[in-house]
Amino acid sequence: MSGICAVWRRDRPEQIPEMLGTVSAGLFLHASERVERLTAPEIGLGISARFATQQVYQSPQLMIACDADLNNEEELRAWAGYGKGIGTAALLAALYDTFGSGFVKKLRGSFSFVLWDRRERTLLAAVDGVGAKRLVYYDDGKVLLIASRIDALTRYHGTDREINPRAIANVLNFSANLAPETIFARVHRLPPGTLLRFANGQTRLETYWDMRYDPEVRPNEAQLSRELESVVERSVAANCQDHSRTGMGAFLSGGTDSSTVVGMMARLGRAHLKAFSIGFEEQSFNELDYAKIAAKKFGAEHHTYLVGPDDCFDALPRMVASFDEPFGNSSAIPTYFCARLAAQHGVGVLLAGDGGDEMFGGNEWYATDKIFGVYQSVPSILRKGLIEPILAGLPVRNGVVGKARSYVRRSNLPGLERVMSYHFLCAHSPRDIFEKDFLATLADYSVLEVPARYYAQAPARDHLDRMLYSDVKIILGDSDLPKVTTMSELAGVQVRFPFLDRSVTEFSGRIPANLKVKGFQKRYLFRRAFQDLLPVEILEKKKHGFGIPVSTWLKSDRRMRELAHDALLSARAFGRGYFRREFIEDLFRKHEADDTAYYGDTLWTFLVLELWHRQFVDAPMRMAV
Repeated sequence: MSGICAVWRRDRPEQIPEMLGTVSAGLFLHASERVERLTAPEIGLGISARFATQQVYQSPQLMIACDADLNNEEELRAWAGYGKGIGTAALLAALYDTFGSGFVKKLRGSFSFVLWDRRERTLLAAVDGVGAKRLVYYDDGKVLLIASRIDALTRYHGTDREINPRAIANVLNFSANLAPETIFARVHRLPPGTLLRFANGQTRLETYWDMRYDPEVRPNEAQLSRELESVVERSVAANCQDHSRTGMGAFLSGGTDSSTVVGMMARLGRAHLKAFSIGFEEQSFNELDYAKIAAKKFGAEHHTYLVGPDDCFDALPRMVASFDEPFGNSSAIPTYFCARLAAQHGVGVLLAGDGGDEMFGGNEWYATDKIFGVYQSVPSILRKGLIEPILAGLPVRNGVVGKARSYVRRSNLPGLERVMSYHFLCAHSPRDIFEKDFLATLADYSVLEVPARYYAQAPARDHLDRMLYSDVKIILGDSDLPKVTTMSELAGVQVRFPFLDRSVTEFSGRIPANLKVKGFQKRYLFRRAFQDLLPVEILEKKKHGFGIPVSTWLKSDRRMRELAHDALLSARAFGRGYFRREFIEDLFRKHEADDTAYYGDTLWTFLVLELWHRQFVDAPMRMAV
């Protein structure tokens, strides 16, 4: 994909241009990308630009490379005293001259940048507050490398390419790796809302923005719902502005969030509103009927495409190449084809509904967790003295009794552990999965470690808000946003996220937890706020998610089935020393015998992990797409 990069070297400054060329070449994936590089003693900055928002700029005082799609540029230009005659990179430079490093707090939208202050000999790098744009860095004390992609850094021959075993476990558990770690032990990712400051050979990280939960003590439901509707409308309007240079449209899955975005675009009078949806022949995964209802309601020009196993098989190598780490979220497949459909109809910018679940309490496990919590409201003397002894003594192990035992067992777990108990390494013993030597390298790894850290440090008091905070970091920052941005950019389209505008995220922190999930009703206040906008069918539908029938395809499609068997049962795969052959073979047997998607979805994660290694470790040469 495209992006930005920077190289710094303590000695031998004459090598900076060559190093910069090597690193920036690792950003290049598409023939249309524009390459620009700036060099000075000690430092070099560069871009491989596919979009106009990727720019470089230099003055006698500083150099900057940015990938910044901002939605408050008019406000920023007024602060900096500049009109529309200068580009975004020059605008950021002017803001730095005026406000110093604090200017990053004023930016709204998706962005990453690297800035070199010639006078102070200081480097600054930052990403937006939710991580829609990403940066990774490698620092060995002599060389500092920063880039939008990991494989750009590893192009430099001096980079340590040791695989991080914790990253392998993270991909199995979360479908993606978790910041600040990456697939390589010595390469780190800049967490969302973080500023990297490098001076005198020392690197320091500073958090400049984070989610906060300070709910109103005595909320007025009606007033809060009106305010929510207003703040979302303003955000959609801000994200629709300044795109006369390219067509604009929206993802439309048929769910609450994407339908709200399309509805707001219609309310704002967007001319020739275009919406794009993906379906499947497998009806249990198909939500096109709901998308059609929303498109008709809002008068959108609706374009659809049915994704099949041939599409998946043909696109898979390019998709693996596009992610800079192993990425197991299979919904990347429909995301790519939806963005490609938009590009084919002249759309260069898509609005997406990502973030609504994590801001307003829409994920299924928020309500499920409350159901488990019901048991804890039963007096302890009844739970421990009567119910649990009776269940333990019953000879029946399956059916209703088995489900009751499972319910009680999970209910008795601490809140976060209860939610995480469904993850892969909680449901399966690591001793069954990993080779003995690899298991030793994992040391004390726990699936709970990172979520528990976020849960503990969350600026919130309520259990639900603490879970939301953890999900913002992991589900959004580490999985959903890179999925949408990477797949859209592969298709040649940029994405904006109205629900993740600072105004919306900060407003969500004011909503009391009991109005996000009220009783067992998810996103209660959100539904109230948009009940007059959304079709009743969408308000009442059961949440589905942007899934894919990959488990079915791995069983029914010859090419997909053979690819999985050939890759995962190969000597090359087992030669990596990660997984026990008995476990992988058992996964295939269980997949063939089981009618659910569980084992097939698990095989998919192992498959993309192996395919990533073949492209980036065995033969680390980038392919043009």
